[in-house]
Amino acid sequence: MHRWSWQRVAVVGVVLGLLAGCAPRAATPAATPPAAASPAPSAAAAPGGAASSAAGGDESSVAAFYRGKTVRIIVGLSPGGGYDLTSRLLARHMAARIPGNPTIIVENRPGAGTMLAANAVYATEPKDGTVIGNFDSSLVLLQALGATGIGYDSARFNWLGATVKDVTGCLVRADAVTSLQDTIAGKEVVLGALALGNNSYDVPVVLNATLGTHFKLVPGYGGTAQFRLAVESQETDGYCVTYKSAILVNDQPWLEGDPPRARMLVVMGATPPESPYLRGVPAAESLARTDEARELLRVVDAPQVINKPYAVAPEVPAERVAALRRALMETYADPQFLAEAKRSNLDVDPSSGEEVGRVVQGVLNASPATLARLKEIIK
Repeated sequence: MHRWSWQRVAVVGVVLGLLAGCAPRAATPAATPPAAASPAPSAAAAPGGAASSAAGGDESSVAAFYRGKTVRIIVGLSPGGGYDLTSRLLARHMAARIPGNPTIIVENRPGAGTMLAANAVYATEPKDGTVIGNFDSSLVLLQALGATGIGYDSARFNWLGATVKDVTGCLVRADAVTSLQDTIAGKEVVLGALALGNNSYDVPVVLNATLGTHFKLVPGYGGTAQFRLAVESQETDGYCVTYKSAILVNDQPWLEGDPPRARMLVVMGATPPESPYLRGVPAAESLARTDEARELLRVVDAPQVINKPYAVAPEVPAERVAALRRALMETYADPQFLAEAKRSNLDVDPSSGEEVGRVVQGVLNASPATLARLKEIIK
């Protein structure tokens, strides 16, 4: 499994910096493993959500509610990408850790850079704990920027946890462009993207504004699987997505070829990761010429600290939120789950619901000047 100590340091720095500045349904059933032992008590209350402890709650009532029920994980992206694969893996292992052992299915509902799924979970789906949302953490920044179409409040979601601490990188076909300096010098590079509010869109437009790159965005794709198809057909030159949980999951064969079919053009952050695929690849912040540019680059990628998050609606009863949080974190720690994640090349470096809540508040409380400038850029 891919792990680098640099990243833990980097993401902590991002979060502390932010805090200082303060469509059809297709359900796929997942096999339910044998029942697990009763989970241990959970921790205390989280910012921006219900109490995370079931202490004092009646676990038997939670079990009675979930027994015979079906829990849906609504993934805001199309099948085949990292979000979808992670949710399907969780569905296979998490059911036995929820009192009452409900069936868990995955439902893909792509649209508007996962905003469609977030709005639905927040406003229109059942609010009883039978619907879990899995949408892009960049939607938190979109809310901070006051974008239109938002039907959720990130601070009020009951965050259950997030799968991996990550950072965005931009991958391009090897025959499209040689280096980042080429596109800074004027070479146009066409990148596929989901939509405004997703790092595949926000990061390259901020790179254009801060470093002078010439990225041309083509929004409207449904997820990373479609990004790859567009590159293979030469419809686009590349895309910017999370490095650990998307590029290393799906694109290593392209980077390992002799000659490689693709290369990394740039990675966010102050220093590049220690990875064979990033040797000589510049880190975006190291190229920024002003403090303002560096701050813009830091804030736009900050939500990737809580990549692949899971949440339920604000109205879900506290004892069910607590049970779901506990079940998710126990699944993240389960050796069988981790072994299967490793075989699928899915990195797991989780954050608790409480940690997710703190990052969300940090993004929402970023300095007004930075948010105002980002709002001018990301449109």
